[in-house]
Amino acid sequence: MKHYPGMLAAFAISLCFAAAPPLNAQITNPIRAHVDHSFMIGDKTLPPGDYTFRIENGSDIGVMTVQNKAGDSVAQFSVRQSIDNRRPKHSELVFRKYGNTEFLSKVYEGGSKSGVAVTENSQEEARMMKEGQHAMEHSEEQP
Repeated sequence: MKHYPGMLAAFAISLCFAAAPPLNAQITNPIRAHVDHSFMIGDKTLPPGDYTFRIENGSDIGVMTVQNKAGDSVAQFSVRQSIDNRRPKHSELVFRKYGNTEFLSKVYEGGSKSGVAVTENSQEEARMMKEGQHAMEHSEEQP
């Protein structure tokens, strides 16, 4: 029986990928959050309140939906995977703030470095960036 080093290496690599968790399943649970200020997602402004953020089933981490306390869908937006440099103990929302206007930027599930980032800037945020305004990023942990 002949041994083929290339086949052995390919087999070892395939085992590593088979054991690795899929990248598209990072936010698995709905994230409930209380936001005490208005904020924008895309071109939609949401008032302060209680919200639930969830990845759409079958969206392959491409679409996130936000529902208000009554369960009404109030926004849907495109997201991509984001990796944080730390692992938050609680779920966390990250905002970019320009003056008094805040834009949702990222969402992380508690206990995970992986989350999602909003992929599209709103027209308002694009205008502010074009004017040379700089955002201050801040995060809000959710209990």
